[in-house]
Amino acid sequence: MVAQLLKLDAPKYPNLPNDLLGKIKYAMEVYGNTLKPHMTFEEEQLYPIVLGVHAEVDQQIYMLQDDHTEIDNLFQKIQGEANQAWLMDELGKLIEQHVRQEERELFELLQKHASEDLLKEITDRATAYTHAQ
Repeated sequence: MVAQLLKLDAPKYPNLPNDLLGKIKYAMEVYGNTLKPHMTFEEEQLYPIVLGVHAEVDQQIYMLQDDHTEIDNLFQKIQGEANQAWLMDELGKLIEQHVRQEERELFELLQKHASEDLLKEITDRATAYTHAQ
């Protein structure tokens, strides 16, 4: 939802801020409470166990890690940036693209190349992370 809210052409969503400063505040809260912990989980618990499964998986992991770095950088810039609306739009597009890449490319490659035991380990870790939140 935060990816859509940040875009310049975002519609008004019920119970979510519509003004620029409200959107920034909301996005920073989501980043600190949800996105950053999620990215840390991926980097510390998921990526290390899937690296080496297949070259295509490794390539996806490296690209997703680059996205994490860019997402972190954009969130750090957003509060002091003069052109906040443009930066928020870029951030929204990047988050949306990142989620799609995970869902449509990485997860598909893992289904294709990972062993059943590894897939179970991924599921177990993701479930434990979700329940801990």
